[in-house]
Amino acid sequence: MTQSIREDILPLDGTLLPAWRAGPPLIRGKRSLGASRDKPTQSHRSIFLSDMHLGTRLSRADLILDFLGTHDAETVYLVGDIVDNWYPLSSNWKPAHHQVLQRLFDLPRTGTRVVYVPGNHDDFFRNYVGTSFGGIEIERDVVHQAADGRRYLVTHGDICDIFSLRAPLLARAGSFIERIAMGVDVAQRHVLRKFGQPEWFGIERAISRTNAAIRKHDHFEERLTHLAQSGGYDGIICGHFHQPALHDGFGISYANCGDWSGSNTAIVEDFDGRLDLVRVYGKTAFEPAIATDYEEEGELPLAV
Repeated sequence: MTQSIREDILPLDGTLLPAWRAGPPLIRGKRSLGASRDKPTQSHRSIFLSDMHLGTRLSRADLILDFLGTHDAETVYLVGDIVDNWYPLSSNWKPAHHQVLQRLFDLPRTGTRVVYVPGNHDDFFRNYVGTSFGGIEIERDVVHQAADGRRYLVTHGDICDIFSLRAPLLARAGSFIERIAMGVDVAQRHVLRKFGQPEWFGIERAISRTNAAIRKHDHFEERLTHLAQSGGYDGIICGHFHQPALHDGFGISYANCGDWSGSNTAIVEDFDGRLDLVRVYGKTAFEPAIATDYEEEGELPLAV
């Protein structure tokens, strides 16, 4: 079941977050699979997707379509930054991006509950919180009750990003620079493959380490888990920072869905309430991330 969280939560003081009581989870019938599917479908109780950034050149709409075509759930949460309105959409909007939106709008018509929690790149849709569009519920933040009774705060995550809150222009500039670097990375890998040379991952590593350093300074994960703890929740599920993770290193479960312009990951809940972080390798390979111990230093691992 989902419930709206007050919009007047202060991002730096989780003590103002009320401990909402979630009722019994909403059970929907499993939706029928389309006749056109020729791939085996993995069924889940819930799927959490974030940071698709449709409308940008680096959005992997092809992988999103493959994922949605081979993963089925009773409830799908769209955890923000689904469409990117920070940049002109017309120049980068592709048919595959439209197909992703069409696929998402098809889900409610076939029995899947879809809840959309807008992020900072699609914050225009926060003007429509509390409404439903095409069967998709739009909420600022929600509470998800898992099959095992645990309750998770589901929010995009920018509410605890001090860079976005205190220096929005700097945040936009950083996003723009990162997109340029990722574009250069894609181009140089393409050239190396064309000439039969081994791929060089230096740019990707530099981006990852820079983001890890920023996150360590920002204490992004600690701030979000504190917010959830203050509200009496058992964990938090978010996106925003493009750093997929699943661990309990701060006392409760922290799950970051990752993104679809680099990590290509999602959080899924199975019917026993277990959360898994699923990474997409190529167009048809879907594998859970390797479980590792949580480490305080360096880049946070992908733990199950």
